[in-house]
Amino acid sequence: MLVSVLPINLIGQDSLSHIKFLDSTLNISDKGLAIELLKEKVFKLGNTHSYIKGLYYLRIGRIYGNQHQLKLGEDYYRKGLQIGLKLNNDRLLSQGYLGVGGIQLIDQLHDPKNATYDSIFLYFEKALPHLIIENDKKNIEGLNSNIELILINLGEIDSAKSLIKNTLKKREENDDKIGVLGSLNNIALLYRKSKNYNEAEKYYIETFNLAKSDSLLNQMTSAKLGLARLFMEKGEFHKSLSNFLEYDSLNKLSLNAEFQKQIANSETKFKTAEIERDNALKQAEIEENRRQLLLLYAFSFLLILASVSTYLFFNQRRKRQKIASEKAIQDLLQSQEMKTTYALLEGQDKERKRIAAELHDNLGSILVTLNMYADTLQNKKPKDIPALAQKIADVAQLANTETRKISHSLDSGMLRHFGLEAAIKQLTEAVSSARKIKFNLSIQTGEISSEASIEIYRIIQELVNNTLKHAQCTKVHLELTHVDHSFSIIYEDNGIGFNPKEASGGMGLKNIQNRAERLDGELTIDSTPGKGSSFIIEIPHL
Repeated sequence: MLVSVLPINLIGQDSLSHIKFLDSTLNISDKGLAIELLKEKVFKLGNTHSYIKGLYYLRIGRIYGNQHQLKLGEDYYRKGLQIGLKLNNDRLLSQGYLGVGGIQLIDQLHDPKNATYDSIFLYFEKALPHLIIENDKKNIEGLNSNIELILINLGEIDSAKSLIKNTLKKREENDDKIGVLGSLNNIALLYRKSKNYNEAEKYYIETFNLAKSDSLLNQMTSAKLGLARLFMEKGEFHKSLSNFLEYDSLNKLSLNAEFQKQIANSETKFKTAEIERDNALKQAEIEENRRQLLLLYAFSFLLILASVSTYLFFNQRRKRQKIASEKAIQDLLQSQEMKTTYALLEGQDKERKRIAAELHDNLGSILVTLNMYADTLQNKKPKDIPALAQKIADVAQLANTETRKISHSLDSGMLRHFGLEAAIKQLTEAVSSARKIKFNLSIQTGEISSEASIEIYRIIQELVNNTLKHAQCTKVHLELTHVDHSFSIIYEDNGIGFNPKEASGGMGLKNIQNRAERLDGELTIDSTPGKGSSFIIEIPHL
């Protein structure tokens, strides 16, 4: 289901070794080992946001996805996508958007009756222009194949049939054998969903025979499973059982082939480890001899230096002691006075900045909400006025409470008592009821400190405040993810967008940037006039 081919065309010898390694991971049958090797490469690259590191993240996401570890797969695809956004790289962006959409599609297909495909279409829509720029025909057809599955599950048979026909034609022109088998399998599924079982059976059999001619076990297995399900739906249980047994037999053959590959990989690994061990022992012996020689030289030098230093020390000791004592006392007094002065000035400056930020973020946001309710009151029917008036009174009371909190060192009791998730939901529900903005929330905060919760909540407040003032949007997607001490915030709207360079001087964006930096995080803004806005904040350690 996932389309994650990574065509890699780079220039330079340094990149070439990474590319060869990436290609080699596709042939490692032990996927756990492949992931460990890739993570080791990522660790060696350090904190840089390079193109190669983005490719490693995408490959890890691909392997996790193929192993049906969907959450981990999506997390690593998003890491690669974030580097793509920082570098504005079409390859990383196309594969990142495509990978996240593909992972979410697999998750939704597990429960097709309750599936929602809006966000999946959004990711595929973002991937397509980058795929076109890259002229990545194989993945473009793969994307179309995924859309075909969505259309089939939505019951839009005619649209799915037309798209499958075009996709199949292009795959045949490109001599993409596996892609052709995927399209034929989709045609069979389309007919099975339409209960045209005769046509569905014909295409499943054609898929199986073509796969068999090229010894493609996975595609043969998939076709037999489709036939087993088809006959089960028809009530022909004997044929269903027969096809299922063939599917099971093929599946075991596939597993046996994988097992043989694992044995071969293990033998190669063992021989390589022996060679590396022998080389390491020889190198250790050389290093030990070198270390002993250096120690001998160092000892001789120190002995000479100690003799000279002792003579000079005792010769000048009496004179230096008096001068040094007087100077030390003077330096200590002067240093202490300067430290006290700097600490006082710095504390005053920090307090002014903190109060200014809290006034803008907290009380300013509440007053905007109050003004919004007041504007709404003019257009409400008489029967709705009491309820809205009560909301205005509640918000006014909240403003009064917030003012008291600011005057008492701005203590955030709400977050401490109700938690970050509850606070965010309360904020978005208030905005949604008044401005008819639909919020799509995905919140996974885990255990974080109260100080970090306050900073994150203030960031969300500022983002929502900017949306109300400038975005003119109808939908907002807010996602908070906490994995392995890494915390990320993704905030996207479908509003009018803006030029980040022209808006960088605004107080709201500065507050968001400052709060992100206090958490050692990085803010990335992706926005174009007329095409909405995306804000991504990555906090590596929380």
